[in-house]
Amino acid sequence: MTPNSPKIHRAIVKFAVILTIALAGCSSKPPPNVGLDDASRALQAARTAGAPTYAPLELRNAEDRLSQARASFDKNNYEDASRFVRESEADSELASVKSRLGKARERADARTRENAQLQTDAGNGTPVTGGDHP
Repeated sequence: MTPNSPKIHRAIVKFAVILTIALAGCSSKPPPNVGLDDASRALQAARTAGAPTYAPLELRNAEDRLSQARASFDKNNYEDASRFVRESEADSELASVKSRLGKARERADARTRENAQLQTDAGNGTPVTGGDHP
């Protein structure tokens, strides 16, 4: 071994340690789960529930918030992405509820019309209002 060999060996070891530390610091950890998939499923559930018909504004809001969440996520702004995901989920849930309510109202209105027709038919043209009948 030459007199410079220990110095070269130490330099190589130091370089290897520094390189290892630097590479460890640069290693990418996976991004946090901000709930994009959950928000997408909630949005799809709202569509399936009838939101395009019964809650188009809420559905559009949910779509916009999900789009903003994805854009924030792509920019590594996970805090904003998470907030937009929560807003999208809330708008999707509201759209789903309004859709169920709209469908229930339609069913109730149809039953009311059916009942009125039955009462008209049963009373020979006079709707039955209750009480004693002649």
